[in-house]
Amino acid sequence: MKGSLVFTTMRNEGPFILEWVAWQKMLGFERALILFNDCTDRSPSLLRLLEKAGEIATKRHYPDHVGLSPQPSALMACRTHPFMRQCEWMFNCDVDEFLVIHKGDGTIDALLNGGDTPFAGMAIHWRIFGSNGVRRWEDGPVHRRFDHAAQTDTRQNNCVKSFVRQPLQFGDLHTHVPRDWNGPGDWGTGGNYWVLSDGRRWDAFTPDRWPPNGTDNDLITHDVAELNHYILQSWEQYELKRGRPSAAEGRNRYTERFFKRFNHNDELIENTQAYAARFDAEHARLCAIPGVMRLHHLCCADYVQELCSATGRDHRADPRWLHHTATAKTLPKPV
Repeated sequence: MKGSLVFTTMRNEGPFILEWVAWQKMLGFERALILFNDCTDRSPSLLRLLEKAGEIATKRHYPDHVGLSPQPSALMACRTHPFMRQCEWMFNCDVDEFLVIHKGDGTIDALLNGGDTPFAGMAIHWRIFGSNGVRRWEDGPVHRRFDHAAQTDTRQNNCVKSFVRQPLQFGDLHTHVPRDWNGPGDWGTGGNYWVLSDGRRWDAFTPDRWPPNGTDNDLITHDVAELNHYILQSWEQYELKRGRPSAAEGRNRYTERFFKRFNHNDELIENTQAYAARFDAEHARLCAIPGVMRLHHLCCADYVQELCSATGRDHRADPRWLHHTATAKTLPKPV
């Protein structure tokens, strides 16, 4: 959709880059902006190659320089990027979040009626996906490895991510909703209001207060759109997160209690299947860019090394590391 921008921030997310970018392209976002920080894997090389190919834009940011956690730092740093100044609609989501639309052809154009909407923003509720009992990470689309999730009325689904119209009309961008309305007219008048994905007004949200993470539980809806949140994934990946500060809050939240709260495997959810052919085509197109698959496999090897380090194992004895390293050597380098 013309004028649309999807935004995310990354650190050491190399194995997941191609899937996430392909998903956004498939949904119809005109542009994608990815900020990265403090990477120790080869994901910056992969991101820059995709930028060189015209698929995304990237920017490095430095959270330590501004004393913020990575996500707030990125949301502050992105304001000066040309894509932000030029976009009509921005959607902010993480690498483990995949927007699914049940309206029209499943694109953002159908969800937002081609951008011809009267409101200032739209909140999309999470759909929390559990671990499915998966123990080990393997390379492959996340949205196909995990297919059991929380029922709609589960409390953890009340969090939202938002489409924001003309984001620079807000003084402060946040992970879930923005703050400090600076646009024309008073908030609550004309088109200055927020809606849920099913079109209902969310009058409880006003940008003059500290932004909420989500709605009241009785407002949760997945009828028109939902944001599949693969928050846990495999046990091995969760072990890697333990003891680390979250990118959003800067504190350690990855505890046993957190895992139990979000490990919802209540029902089979196959809402991504409708996109299968379109996703595969978009993903294959990205993989065909010279040098992309070499860097992807190197990022996978880096990730296995990090996973092994978290549990005191030698990555050089891990068949996954051996496979990805050997495969990368057989593939052409970026031009």
